[in-house]
Amino acid sequence: MSDDVHQTASAIAAFDATQVAFVALVKKGVLSKAEAEAILREAIEAIKTGGTGDRAAELLTEVLERLSTL
Repeated sequence: MSDDVHQTASAIAAFDATQVAFVALVKKGVLSKAEAEAILREAIEAIKTGGTGDRAAELLTEVLERLSTL
């Protein structure tokens, strides 16, 4: 497997895991929905740097939107 494919697959897996983790933490009551949303908003703003940082921010925005529908 090429390095680019491996990096892309790893990034997708990480964001999928992030989504599952945040949803589970909210459903189990470990984090309130507001706390989880605030954490994700802070992370999104922190990684907006252009290029790959912006793409990562877009992916975290998708996690935030999924969480908001709970």
